[in-house]
Order: sequence, then C-alpha cells, then structure tokens
Amino acid sequence: MPGHTQGTVAYHFPALGVLFTGDALVTREDMTGHTGPSLVSRGFTHDGAAALASLDRLAELPPALLLPGHGPAFADGPQAAATQARHVGLH
Repeated sequence: MPGHTQGTVAYHFPALGVLFTGDALVTREDMTGHTGPSLVSRGFTHDGAAALASLDRLAELPPALLLPGHGPAFADGPQAAATQARHVGLH
C-alpha cells in the first residue's frame, strides 16, 4: 500500500472477513480532526499520488470489516471506504 510511508501494507483475511489497513486508510485523522475514511494527513504521507492509487487497490477487495490504524472499525467495506477517502482527498 505505497503512499503513507515506504513499506506500508494492508492485511486482508478473506476467510475472516477482515481487512487491516494500518495507516494506509484511517477513520480518524488526528492532525486534522477529520472522522470517516481518509488518508493520513499530507504531512505524514510521503507520496500522495501513490496513496491515492493504493485506494484503488483497496476498492477491488471483497466486502470486509475494515480495521484502520487510527479510528473505529468501518463496516461498509473497502470499496465504500476507498470512495469516501478519495472524496476527502489529500489534506
């Protein structure tokens, strides 16, 4: 999941219906106070274009409970989370 930092990864466990996104996609952004699916603030995202492209990869995954690195779980799935994060954009 390039973008946030070099080596950022997400872990998908389809048999469990769980997706850990770490800081590749969060639901609470502490620097800006934004709540809901988004990318980590620009100050902590090393490559904005790569971070946005990583959202496309998440959107391809089947429905799963999204567990981010910051913020509460997101039950609407990776596609909805990626769409909402893309709408928020880089901030």
